[in-house]
Amino acid sequence: MRDATKIDEYFIGERTLFLIPLYQRKYAWQRKHCERLFADLVKVKREGRRSHFFGSIVTVRANDVDDDLLIIDGQQRITTISILVLAAAHAYQAGIITCDGGDDYVKDMVNKYIMAKYRKGDRKIKLRPIESDRIAYDALVAGEPNKYVPADKSGITLNYQLFYDLIKIGELSFDELIEAIERLIIIDIRLDSGDNPQLIFESLNSCGKDLEEADKVRNYLLMSLSSAQQEDYFRKYWAEIESCTDDEPTMFIRDYLTVKTKVICKITDLYFDFKRFDETNELEREMLLADMLKYARYYKQATKGTTGIEKIDRKFKQLANIGSSVCTPFYMLFLEYAQNNSISYDEIYKVLDIVENYWARRMICGYPANVMSKTFAILHSDILRITAEHEKRGIPLMASYSELMKFILLKKQGTAIFPKDPEIEKNFPTRQIYKMPIDYRYFLFERMENENSKEGDDTIVQRMKKNEVTIEHIMPQTLTQKWKESLGDNWQIIHEAYLHTFANLTLTGYNSCYGNHTFDEKKEGYSTIKDDQEVQVYGFKDSAFRLSNYLKTCDKWTEAELIERQQILQKKFLKLWPMITTTYVPLEKVTETVSFNDDELELTGRSIVAFSYKGTSHKVWSWKDMLVQLCKLMYAEEPIRMNALATKNFWFHNELLDGNTRVADNCNVWTSCNTKSKCSIINYAFEQLEINPSELEFELLPINDKESNESAEY
Repeated sequence: MRDATKIDEYFIGERTLFLIPLYQRKYAWQRKHCERLFADLVKVKREGRRSHFFGSIVTVRANDVDDDLLIIDGQQRITTISILVLAAAHAYQAGIITCDGGDDYVKDMVNKYIMAKYRKGDRKIKLRPIESDRIAYDALVAGEPNKYVPADKSGITLNYQLFYDLIKIGELSFDELIEAIERLIIIDIRLDSGDNPQLIFESLNSCGKDLEEADKVRNYLLMSLSSAQQEDYFRKYWAEIESCTDDEPTMFIRDYLTVKTKVICKITDLYFDFKRFDETNELEREMLLADMLKYARYYKQATKGTTGIEKIDRKFKQLANIGSSVCTPFYMLFLEYAQNNSISYDEIYKVLDIVENYWARRMICGYPANVMSKTFAILHSDILRITAEHEKRGIPLMASYSELMKFILLKKQGTAIFPKDPEIEKNFPTRQIYKMPIDYRYFLFERMENENSKEGDDTIVQRMKKNEVTIEHIMPQTLTQKWKESLGDNWQIIHEAYLHTFANLTLTGYNSCYGNHTFDEKKEGYSTIKDDQEVQVYGFKDSAFRLSNYLKTCDKWTEAELIERQQILQKKFLKLWPMITTTYVPLEKVTETVSFNDDELELTGRSIVAFSYKGTSHKVWSWKDMLVQLCKLMYAEEPIRMNALATKNFWFHNELLDGNTRVADNCNVWTSCNTKSKCSIINYAFEQLEINPSELEFELLPINDKESNESAEY
């Protein structure tokens, strides 16, 4: 293994071929990856950066004779750099960009990055992609456009054309672009030639994408430091971060970014999103690592229940049984806030109890979990917005954190709604428990069994996962003749209606034995033969599980008993998770600030007076004015990528057409549309430019004061 290496040093070797093994996937970089790379290179040159981390490349000697390298991991990066250099060389040859070094310099760079001119044999092109990509790549190297593989059939051609367009509208000459490329730094990992490349590939990928992304972030954080700093910071910060996350820091890093940006990134984009976050905030490396460690400790408290406060830790462990991590960023922010503001343990418990209540009710009503990610990503900031408004107006805030939290959750509509009692009463009797994710089942049965008893069995979920305790169908899934007779003439209707509902389910340690035995046998117990020995199976009457208490009072199991048990369990559910109310009365609104990242954002008919972008407020007189001002701000930040958007002629155009408004030369935005469409344009631009939606807020007139005329939208 080598240390950090400049990318241009990696390409040195006039006899070396880069061989992509047949088992590798096709070239797959998307437009956004290429645009991001090109924008990074422009920034490298514009800001005079000495280096820019570009990830890792893993290779192994192809054989003991040649210098050829099998690219085990990193083919996307190598291929992309090759395509970019080709596009730049062709743009120079077409007179689109200049080069201070002239023809000789361009030829030298092509030989360096593209060709292995002293290579023996027929192939003198340095990169050898897999067969399906090789035809497209070789056609580009030949430089005969009429023989290029169509862009809709090859990602290589598509991204070559993209780079060509970006170079045309960019600000770099050929030699400036090469200079920026040469500041890219990689981790060069070269394995022994005796290693089996297929096994290496499988090994690298067997741990999944998550670990790879965490490794990239670690390398990014430490590689630019001196050896002494690397060792110091690793021991002082990163080692403990890994300890707090059970040596799996990837999910923590994602949650840390959510805490900082209020956006949930994809695991596959984690490294790039982290790098962009760091470059935007420009924290000193030790300050950033110290901040990450602080939140890693909160992460451990929330995910493992290690606050040291017994009832809070028990609640965190119960919440962990839900099997979802979408609330973790909120927990981290709240624990920090609680510590900094000396919030009582009782108040912390109330907040966690509200989270649990919200989850449990939504489970029973079958609401989707995916909307919870954004809800909890911005929940803490929504609460702080209320406290800030009180401070701004000088009006004392008498409500607690938990009261503000309830106020915000009770305002949620649509799929983010906090279900009320009538919804529970409607859904509880018919909710099909076996259609829930298994972790939901674990969570609900543990909580319904233990309730809030201090004497509850906190090992139930672990025992369920080990199959030591299971969920038992009282009325079995396959009915015997005796069961049909006991259920009566409507046995089929009863069976279909109640089989997988709470009314017909309990906990037991004898599930494998009970099977489709009669209710009397399941209740009273019976003897059976196991391994040639008689074994006594205890019945519900001997069960220690509270969920079986009602069964002990029953002599039969018919629809009447099912209905009565359903009502008992429904009351238990509503007692355990009662409907919340809040005492907080909101302030009378002068203006209302809403985040563009809000799930419940509804702007049709609303009047805007200002918008805030990346912390700076801008007064506007209409939604059209807002859109144009915002686009000009984005253009000032990303002129190349905005011009690239205009070339697509979708919302943005490079010509000033009817219905468009000028943003800059060769960049115009469609403005002859309603407010909803303007938001779609912003969403599109933010996605393409990878801008965090939480960076944008609107200041609106209160609903009661809005103009009724639809033209107010424009």
